[in-house]
Amino acid sequence: MTSIRPLLALLCAAPLALGAFQPQASTTSQADTGRIPKMESIVVTAHRVPTADPVLPVHVRDPGDAPAIGLQALRDLPSFAISQSGSLGSLTQVRVRGAEANHLLVLVDGIDVMDPTADAGFNFANLNLAGITRVEYLPGAQSAIWGNHALAGVLHLTTEPAERIRRINVEGGSFDSRYASVQLADSNADHYYNLSVADFTTDGTNIARQGSEQDGHDNTSWFASGGVHRDNWSLRGLSRRTWTRSDFDPTPYPAYLPADGDEVNTHDELLTAVGLEVRGNARPWQQRLNVSLFETDNSTESAGTRTATTDGRRWKVSSVTELPFAERELLGRQLGQQLVLLLEHQDERFEQRGAASEYGDPNQRQDLDTTSAGLEYLIRLDDRWRLSASGRHDRNSAFDDSNSVRLGSSFQWRDDTLLWLALGTGIKQPSFVERYGFTPDSFIGNPDLEAERNEHVSLGGEYRRGAWSHALTVYRDRLEDEINGFTFDPVRGGFTSSNEDGTSKRQGVEWITSRSWAAGQVRAGASYLDTEDIDGSREIRRPEWQAFTTLAHEWQRLRLDLGAFYVDEQADLDFASWPAERVALDAYTLAHAEFTLKLRPGMRLGVRGSNLLDETYEDLLGYRAPGRAWYLNFGVDL
Repeated sequence: MTSIRPLLALLCAAPLALGAFQPQASTTSQADTGRIPKMESIVVTAHRVPTADPVLPVHVRDPGDAPAIGLQALRDLPSFAISQSGSLGSLTQVRVRGAEANHLLVLVDGIDVMDPTADAGFNFANLNLAGITRVEYLPGAQSAIWGNHALAGVLHLTTEPAERIRRINVEGGSFDSRYASVQLADSNADHYYNLSVADFTTDGTNIARQGSEQDGHDNTSWFASGGVHRDNWSLRGLSRRTWTRSDFDPTPYPAYLPADGDEVNTHDELLTAVGLEVRGNARPWQQRLNVSLFETDNSTESAGTRTATTDGRRWKVSSVTELPFAERELLGRQLGQQLVLLLEHQDERFEQRGAASEYGDPNQRQDLDTTSAGLEYLIRLDDRWRLSASGRHDRNSAFDDSNSVRLGSSFQWRDDTLLWLALGTGIKQPSFVERYGFTPDSFIGNPDLEAERNEHVSLGGEYRRGAWSHALTVYRDRLEDEINGFTFDPVRGGFTSSNEDGTSKRQGVEWITSRSWAAGQVRAGASYLDTEDIDGSREIRRPEWQAFTTLAHEWQRLRLDLGAFYVDEQADLDFASWPAERVALDAYTLAHAEFTLKLRPGMRLGVRGSNLLDETYEDLLGYRAPGRAWYLNFGVDL
């Protein structure tokens, strides 16, 4: 798996050997045959072209009226290990299937929104789902499709609406929290638009174990997306901005645990994108061109004085060409084919400003160019069996190039049973800080760093009988070339970064069961994770077990939503000692409930409660999470 050239050659030759380019014959969907429908509608994450019949399963969520700030609406996604540094708005990371926090790629309408600064990850504290119409989660190594950061999975937020929306929501409650949002959206055959504005503020809670200072958070987000559709072309656009302000506490020597302090972090991000799609008439080819700009501006203040700033910018141009081929008969099977070609180029900039100290000068400006080429070959052997093979090559201007592949297969064993298999590699390129450190004058840069690499295998099945659905997944991941950004070089007498020798091992099982009826649904699931670091120890902040159950039921005027989420005991490190001592964080269960009353058509009043068991828990050592909270909300559909 060290080179994808043989695979690329095979994929390029296969369509030519199997038939000439012709209009693709129409096919019958699984929903039409009464078999398991893999998705409720078109998905855009499993492949680089939208499809109603993806080879690999995608978890789909409709945020609806769920809380827009934070991760509450996503807690039932399998193997989502959440680490929140105290109150709402504090640094929040997600580790998927035991991977690192920057190994999950986050997209908005197909555009990468990973922050080029710091660890080049995504801070879920800044997540605002207001106006988002759909969430798709594709676990596993997906770099052959989506490139950098898709080492352990992809989380995709979509803004295109499926219906007309004229909605106003307001909410207030515990910790002096206030929220308001307005959304205007519509969708029809020839155009769509979605305008959303949301503002949230809270005094927060005290995250330190002692003291009484509240750590507040402000989050303001807006976006405008839209598109026009014609017979042979479509044009789409998106402009999105999120601004947050979060209080946080310093971690002074010698305990290195949060202590009350006047520290503030602000984050400002702007995403602008435009896309053009051209379709053939006689021949159903499709060409998609996208141009996007993503910018972030982060600053830190201490006692009212700005101490550091970081700025990131990413330009990206992508071309996706879809070539369907004629159906042909092969070995008694009706064979359908599709080839997708990908070309991408991105330019990233990173700038850091701050006062020099005895440890070095943080001021720096860096840049990186990456050019990528890839393709995916999709084969439908018959109504029951589908295959996909993908390969991608990333050429980097500042460090070694990288390759990634993905193979997938799904088989309709019986009308009620679907089986699937995935194999592939995922990559995470070195970040600016990993290559140059926080103080480049004292940090020894390493231009020979290689991308972190994950070798992934997963096997799963879904069984559906009547209103019941059961899904089981078994996976195995092996992470190599893990980057250590704090390696001491005794020869040159300083710290540098390096790729670790050895392999980190992760394997686990995921299970989800659901039952739907006319007025509601019940869902339950659990995930088990076994991890082993390079030194043989269990990795920190990865609970062994997680589980959830949710219930939704609606009467004529009343709707009830209940949920419970269990997080097993997990390890963390106490840096008050040297070397850092491993400590255990207690298991906890979070329960929530919401009652919504329809006052009249288009008008509703609700009461929402979170952490109803009033659990005292920590996702990170020393960072206390909020206790029980109640909120009153009111919504109007105009």
